[in-house]
Amino acid sequence: MTVTPHNHQMWAVIGIYSGREDNFFWRRRPDGSGRVEAAGARALCVGDVEPLGHNIIHSVTNPIPRLSGAIHVYGGDFFAAERSEWDFETLTEGRYDAERAMRRFEEANASMRGDP
Repeated sequence: MTVTPHNHQMWAVIGIYSGREDNFFWRRRPDGSGRVEAAGARALCVGDVEPLGHNIIHSVTNPIPRLSGAIHVYGGDFFAAERSEWDFETLTEGRYDAERAMRRFEEANASMRGDP
C-alpha cells in the first residue's frame, strides 16, 4: 500500500513495531505552483522511530508483502486539522480527503486478507 503525499499540520512521531514503512519526504516547489518535489527518504524497520516536524510533507509505502504496524503519535487533533494531500500523478495540492484515505486502507486490508 502507498499513501499519497500529505501533511499533518502538526508534529508527529512514528514508531515501527512490525514490518517496514518507507517514508518519502517532499517539499513545496519554490515556483508557487502548489506542486511538490522529492526531498529525501527514510526506510523504517522494527524499532525505528521518526519524528516529523509541523510542516513535513510525506508519503508512505509498505514495500513488503505483509501488513506492517506502526504507532503514530500526533501533536493535535489529526482528524480536525485542515490538511493537504498531493496527487500521485501531477503532484498538485488538494484538500485532504479523510474518507478516501480510510477507503484506501480498507481496500488494502481486504486485498491482504484475500477478500473478493
